[in-house]
Amino acid sequence: MGVQLMNIAKYIAEQFGKPTGIGGIISTFIMNRMNQIQYKSVVINLNCSKKDRVLDIGFGNGYLINLLAKKNEGDFYGIEISDDMLKAGCNRNSELIKQRKIHLTKGNVMDIPFEDSFFDKVYTVNTVYFWKDLDKSLSEIKRVLKPNGIFINSIYSKQFLDNIKYTQYGFLKYTPKELEAAILRNGLNVVQVVETKKNISYCIISRKN
Repeated sequence: MGVQLMNIAKYIAEQFGKPTGIGGIISTFIMNRMNQIQYKSVVINLNCSKKDRVLDIGFGNGYLINLLAKKNEGDFYGIEISDDMLKAGCNRNSELIKQRKIHLTKGNVMDIPFEDSFFDKVYTVNTVYFWKDLDKSLSEIKRVLKPNGIFINSIYSKQFLDNIKYTQYGFLKYTPKELEAAILRNGLNVVQVVETKKNISYCIISRKN
């Protein structure tokens, strides 16, 4: 039974990191409900203008990028490592893709497939735990941001994640202070750290120098 539970926990962790197949459909459905407070923090702090280009890193099934594109001016782009989620995101956002309001593609945060200084704003929700190289990823985000561009990183705290069994597998967990330090050493300035739920979740807002 112990081995079975461990295998289940590993499978759940894999699905949160790279949603695939039926498990991916279920995991992203759960994430869309678990992450509402974090989604709200992105909605509140994004403040898009008509000319803004915005990047969603790890858009999953396309729920949040759909919500933001409907609420905000500007053009929305998304990258996703999962082929299944790319398909799901395109299906959910088919009309907005036709209108060229949303642009989705396969991509990895460590090698973002866009030119330097392309985006005014970049955001991500609960993907940082799966970045294999934190510094390289943050350096890439800085590269694609325009001067004074904004990066919004919405996370669960290490303290909270340590109490969940499946996060023992494949999750790289950070305190807000650890992420602040990483952001600073990669050329971004921390503007604000918002505690969206006490000791549980945070929204770290930074700006390119």
